[in-house]
Amino acid sequence: MPAGIHLKTARTFRPDSPELYEKAKAAVGEVGSTMNDHINGFLRWLAHETDELPARPPAKDERKTESP
Repeated sequence: MPAGIHLKTARTFRPDSPELYEKAKAAVGEVGSTMNDHINGFLRWLAHETDELPARPPAKDERKTESP
């Protein structure tokens, strides 16, 4: 495929803040996923293509109780 030609139209997602983006990036990394996979997962759930939401890491409060 020649450079600059894409099979899918680009879409732009803009989080509300840089902090939200960084938190989300860390969260998808914790569950072994990517931002793209999670956004598509949420959109599939929203469009009723699935009833399953993408995985998310435990809340910080839950992490403390899991530590020995």
